[in-house]
Amino acid sequence: MKRFLLTLLFGILGIYLFSQQAVTENFKVKVGFHCPNGKKLLETKLSEVAGIVSFNVDLETKVIDFNFDPAQISREQIIAKIEEIGYYTEFSDKNKPIKKACSHDHDDNHDHDH
Repeated sequence: MKRFLLTLLFGILGIYLFSQQAVTENFKVKVGFHCPNGKKLLETKLSEVAGIVSFNVDLETKVIDFNFDPAQISREQIIAKIEEIGYYTEFSDKNKPIKKACSHDHDDNHDHDH
């Protein structure tokens, strides 16, 4: 009887733990940032967004690789958040005005502080 109850208890616990695991989706997007400060700004602001489980901002490729919980946030909402931070993405409507995070023109090959 004890063995049966232990088996039942562990079975219920296993089902509970499995059902609590969030299902995540992966999404990659190219973003128009140009410098280490832009990378840092994106990392800081995106880390505050509910539903984004993890992400990696690659300065060289300008690609952000997201793992997110689709029950909490959508791809479109992630794009909107990046635009709110001040950057266009490859999926952004370039005719849509956004307040740019970087206010001056420059090439991709230098550091600067904002």
